[in-house]
Amino acid sequence: MRKHIVWKLNHYFKSLKEKEITRIAGIFNQQIQHLNIRYFSDSGKPRDIQLVLRPWFIKPRELAFFHRLIYAFKAAHQRLCELYLHNRAIQEIMPLRPDEKKWFDLINRDKFQKYQVVFGRWDTNVSFDERERITDVKFLETNTVGIGGIHYIPVVSEAIKKILQITFEKDIHPYHLKFQADPRHLLAEEIKRHARLIGRRSLNVAFLENRDYLGGTVEIPELTKYFLSLGIHAVSVDPRDLHLKADEIYYRDTNIDMIYRDSELQELIDIEKKGHAMAVLKQAFVNNQVISSIAGELDHKSSFEIFTNPEFAAFFNNAQKALFKKYLPWTRMIKERKTADPNNRAVDLIPYIIKKKDFLTIKPSRAYGGQGVVIGKLTEKIKWSEYVQKALRKPGEYVAQSFVNIRQETFPVLSSDKKIEFQKFYSVSGFVVNHRSTAVLGRFSKEMVVNVARKGGIVPTLVLSK
Repeated sequence: MRKHIVWKLNHYFKSLKEKEITRIAGIFNQQIQHLNIRYFSDSGKPRDIQLVLRPWFIKPRELAFFHRLIYAFKAAHQRLCELYLHNRAIQEIMPLRPDEKKWFDLINRDKFQKYQVVFGRWDTNVSFDERERITDVKFLETNTVGIGGIHYIPVVSEAIKKILQITFEKDIHPYHLKFQADPRHLLAEEIKRHARLIGRRSLNVAFLENRDYLGGTVEIPELTKYFLSLGIHAVSVDPRDLHLKADEIYYRDTNIDMIYRDSELQELIDIEKKGHAMAVLKQAFVNNQVISSIAGELDHKSSFEIFTNPEFAAFFNNAQKALFKKYLPWTRMIKERKTADPNNRAVDLIPYIIKKKDFLTIKPSRAYGGQGVVIGKLTEKIKWSEYVQKALRKPGEYVAQSFVNIRQETFPVLSSDKKIEFQKFYSVSGFVVNHRSTAVLGRFSKEMVVNVARKGGIVPTLVLSK
């Protein structure tokens, strides 16, 4: 089914005449501007995010499978916060900076907070290309604070469906194209649900973004607009815009019930160091009014060691351990020690990492945007050894991870001179889930490290059903 439709759509784009390509290019560019599909550089300069013309077509049963898989992994991941509070070995695998630890201890001073909510994106190597069956699924990392894609997932699909409805959808009868779940709505459901659980009777939502940073996505203002369209009172705020009355959070005269944060804890600490009191945010965390909760700070790449190291197996049930074995890459924080290799044999870690270069990747444990990732098979031996030594000089900051294969596929794209070209890209997917549903963010790049921050683009995603 999918293979035939992908072939048919590729053939369609190859057969288009110049006049029709010009018309499609006009619609496409109009949609990009109208839907605000942009990314900002660190200096604040906007650029349109590149999109491919052929979307991924996902089958309903695939969405159901990935919802079960991602939700099961999310449940296991959310155990990390409680484990962290009581286990020194886990604290060493996911070290917090001293100032972060102070916040973490303050928020969890009395006991582990009930009903913590982490709203994240769970990144995998999955690409919904022409294959009928998706196999060899591996998680790449978790992102649980200020995730990208909540705005982009629905709007890029909206843009591409407008083109396909005009040009192509009538040709795939009896199948038709539907939008997948809207992650903005999934977030709204999570916020409403959590507000009820912690006893908030109203629903005033603050979307928190550090305005010192000029770069990044347009998520926060766009999410604010979307929530207002749902009839939810929402505001975009900088952390310094909020104030306290007793233990209640306020923006101007509005009592804030829930905060969705785009800012990591370190950003709030940096603001505090500049002389701006952050008591209001500390209280918001203590009140459990923040999504993602303080548990979101434990999305370190080193967290995968807790799931793949037999030393920690006793913390998980058999079903979870089977999930980890099948879907997670072997991961170890880089430091001098003995540990189990992927075949559960005891090895000296550093000599093992150097010897198994072609089977490993080294990553900063807490960086994002694809920064600092080194792929062993693409790196000369001497450079690899130098990078291992660099990691050793910064204990707790780097991990070694089994290399995960990233697939390449060929997509039609609009060139700068308004022609349709077929180019080969690496592609990966991220999943946004709540208790009810899941949404997929497809991304592509010429590089094996796929990230929009590194000038990668987005693959629109539609559901293919009868």
